[in-house]
Amino acid sequence: MTVSGDTLCFCGSMRRHKKCHYDISGESLAAKMLSLYTSVNKLITSHYSEHNIKPICTKGCSECCSTVFSVSIVEFFLICRELMKWDSKRIALIKQRVLQGISYLNCERPELLNYFRSDHSELNFIDMSLKIYELSKGINMDCPFLTGLTTRGKVCSVYKIRPLICRIAGTSYYTDIENMYICSQIGTNKTIMNCGPSTVDIWDSFIKDILTIQYNEKCYRGTVYPLIYWLYLALDGLDNLKVYLGGERHDKYFQMSYIEAKKKILLKNLL
Repeated sequence: MTVSGDTLCFCGSMRRHKKCHYDISGESLAAKMLSLYTSVNKLITSHYSEHNIKPICTKGCSECCSTVFSVSIVEFFLICRELMKWDSKRIALIKQRVLQGISYLNCERPELLNYFRSDHSELNFIDMSLKIYELSKGINMDCPFLTGLTTRGKVCSVYKIRPLICRIAGTSYYTDIENMYICSQIGTNKTIMNCGPSTVDIWDSFIKDILTIQYNEKCYRGTVYPLIYWLYLALDGLDNLKVYLGGERHDKYFQMSYIEAKKKILLKNLL
């Protein structure tokens, strides 16, 4: 459905499209991603309010923000869109944290950094995530967007536009693997499965609608990286995000129909 400026925005904010995500087409990859964010937020909020319980993952805990997890390029571009509101000092601080983190990986975990640099597109998302999990065991490296506050511990500086995995982790389960380790506060996935909602369908939609495409009976997956590596790849572009997110990137991720966009992005070497 194409969204006009006078209709309500697709993101569920109940604001007019022209006053909300005016630069994003309602059929685009970015719109699909934002709609998934809204769906997962509503599902989690509804579940815990209906059962009159609180999520196991508590406010103020940032343990999962110090692990290595991968996100899609669409999610990264949506964060970059938010960073356009930041001043140069805040951007410079993020760049500094990124360079420090990459330097740390280069010295302490070169095998993990080399894995990011290699072609792992043949692996499905779960297998690739498990590989990263194995290679990153023992790493305690804060996400570049994790900000320390003297009175409240650490908070996410891009919380409103945080990736899907950040919304799901600790509040719901997106896989039926009961013994999957979550964190020291929760333990395994079984704990969440006993009291939290299932976001399996939402996660499946993320994989199907955002991350992959079927062509000639084969599945092709888009590139996924941890946020720190996406930021590293875009380091020079962070100083002029309007240009970085403009042109072809804007057309493919923010304007074009997501079905057509995926063909151009994921099948660019085949069509």
